[in-house]
Amino acid sequence: MDDHVKYMRTALLLAAKAEDRTYPNPMVGAVIVAGGKIIGRGYHRKAGCDHAEIAAIKSVSGPLAGAEMFVTLEPCAHYGKTPPCAQVIIKSGIRKVNVAMLDPNPLVSGRGVKALRACGISVNTGLLRSRAYRLNRKYLKYITTGLPYVTVKLAQSIDGKIAARDGSSKWITCASSRKYVKKLRACFDAICVGANTVRADDPSLLAGTKRGRGISRIVVDSALRIPLSSNLVKTARSAPLIIGTTEFASAKRVEKFRNVKGVEVIVTKSKGGKVSLRAFLKKLGQKGIVNILVEGGGEIAGSFADEALADEWIFFIAPKIIGGDHASVKGKGVRSVMDVIKLKDVRWEGSGDDLIVRGRECLRA
Repeated sequence: MDDHVKYMRTALLLAAKAEDRTYPNPMVGAVIVAGGKIIGRGYHRKAGCDHAEIAAIKSVSGPLAGAEMFVTLEPCAHYGKTPPCAQVIIKSGIRKVNVAMLDPNPLVSGRGVKALRACGISVNTGLLRSRAYRLNRKYLKYITTGLPYVTVKLAQSIDGKIAARDGSSKWITCASSRKYVKKLRACFDAICVGANTVRADDPSLLAGTKRGRGISRIVVDSALRIPLSSNLVKTARSAPLIIGTTEFASAKRVEKFRNVKGVEVIVTKSKGGKVSLRAFLKKLGQKGIVNILVEGGGEIAGSFADEALADEWIFFIAPKIIGGDHASVKGKGVRSVMDVIKLKDVRWEGSGDDLIVRGRECLRA
């Protein structure tokens, strides 16, 4: 293996140590090389902590004159919660920097590389770019579109059903899968369900805690029909609740919910009688929510599918047959088999007797 590839792979592995803990910042890793050996390592642990480049420089006790840095994302050149990394690199004595990919953040966007080159530092870009992009795909979607990265999670029988004829759905999947989901929730900024799930199951969505920050709960409810007595509303003081609704909700009811501490109601224009998910997600993005897990039933899953707003899908499949009408993904459905939603980078794993299938949506035509 080429040494340069080896060093950048090490930087990527360092970055991945902070997976889903750095939002709204990206995951970044850096290594410093001198004399053919790695002498410094660092990664961005969470928002507000040292950036990877700074952490790597601080990890070296001796001089850095003439050293080479490998970093997974372009060093910043602006002041935020931490000083500009580019200026620290310039002052350190490092003479060459290898960057896996440029940062599309308008505050950076080539400025870091330009600042380094202006001070005589040699900069190469593009080494293992595709891996760096895949690592930060959630941040990159957010920073380029303003929309959160959306993962839809469904628990279903092997024939694609999420409930029996009487509406019962607990528990289709096994105990180990439910334990897995609790850990999964801790990787997201927010958990989203639809109004039907709230009325049928009355969840609290408090299981699992975000490493380093709280998890918001989100409900999509076009007419604001969920009860004020629901667990989500009653626990809003301890965990924020955001409700997306439309003009179909009465002003009086909106006011009642807004008077509950911890509850925020966002009213958007309707689309086809429902909440415009794109408009709602845009509002959530403006609040700094980068990464959303959508749980709940077939209606909300179908809505995300119809509006082409799901980036990733996770299916927990139990070896059970239910039959009937309660499909895991509803909505309009595709017009023909030629229009199916295709997944890529598909992964399979077992969980007790269940099967977990996870994949990202291919770009649609």
